[in-house]
Amino acid sequence: MTVTRRRLLAAGAAAGVGATAGCTDVLDDSLSSMPAIVSPSALEETGYSEHTVEEVVVERTVGRFGLERSVSVNNWYAEYDRAVSLDAIGLTRLQASVCSVLTTPQVSFLGHTFNPVGEYSTDELVALIQDRYDQLEDVERAGEESLSVLGTETTVTRYTGRARLVPAGTTLDVYLQVSEPVSHGDDFVIAVAVYPQFRGYETESGAVRTLLGSLEHE
Repeated sequence: MTVTRRRLLAAGAAAGVGATAGCTDVLDDSLSSMPAIVSPSALEETGYSEHTVEEVVVERTVGRFGLERSVSVNNWYAEYDRAVSLDAIGLTRLQASVCSVLTTPQVSFLGHTFNPVGEYSTDELVALIQDRYDQLEDVERAGEESLSVLGTETTVTRYTGRARLVPAGTTLDVYLQVSEPVSHGDDFVIAVAVYPQFRGYETESGAVRTLLGSLEHE
């Protein structure tokens, strides 16, 4: 199986299950989240389209007193994209503006959460972006803002960097916007957007606000 960046991000859902090894009798064999998706009206307004909504299953073995059991953590990954012109690097239009949303179960017991995703900072999340960008370099914080995501005021941090655009095989300057994990229902929800820079201008930040503000999650 190919280990993609979205699987690395989703793997955080299972990483904390080992912390419950001392109380494995309270864990189900399968832990599941519900998908968080962008509303159709927001997609129409921003010109983004659905690329994929898929379940990402991560398995982890936990043990106690020499006995082991396998626990599956079922996460959901949704990705939306929009074609942008890349004339500056000799390309016409490419699905290079991407917004992705991960949901992962909270895995809590007696008021304590064992899924470390809920404790991740945006700095820890920033390298775990979607597949079509790779080799992220020269990442620097460029600011942050507060947005309402699923009814919760959430910090969304903006970064600049350079990344290789996989479909085009070229390197370009990009912006990233990464949300702090949002607790909603029984899940954590994380959003990551990445898109090319255009001479230092943020042409997509308004669309990203619209997308994140329209998220729907049961």
